[in-house]
Amino acid sequence: MDFDPDYYGSDSSVFSNITGKKLALLVGLFCIGAFLVVQAMFGFPIKDLFRADVSDEETVIIKNDLQRTCVVEGSEHQPRVIIECSYKKGDKIVVSYKQGTSSISSHHLK
Repeated sequence: MDFDPDYYGSDSSVFSNITGKKLALLVGLFCIGAFLVVQAMFGFPIKDLFRADVSDEETVIIKNDLQRTCVVEGSEHQPRVIIECSYKKGDKIVVSYKQGTSSISSHHLK
């Protein structure tokens, strides 16, 4: 019983019998699986891209005239800083931000 290389051919790799479409599908599934594994390892940070916008009425509690900043605190009891602030202490303003973050995307007087 001898080994016959002509019987197996020179292309005896695992992927030699797979068509191009099947190979593309296999590569696509591998990439999707790798993406999901990386997301799972880091706690699915992709979901942070789709946070809801929140608008909230807040009161200016601190006004720093030297740095032109204001600090507001709203219903989440999380202080937020407004840079280049033109409001006065005690002003009621409407701020918009992404849920769970401290940065303000927009603000205006009520």
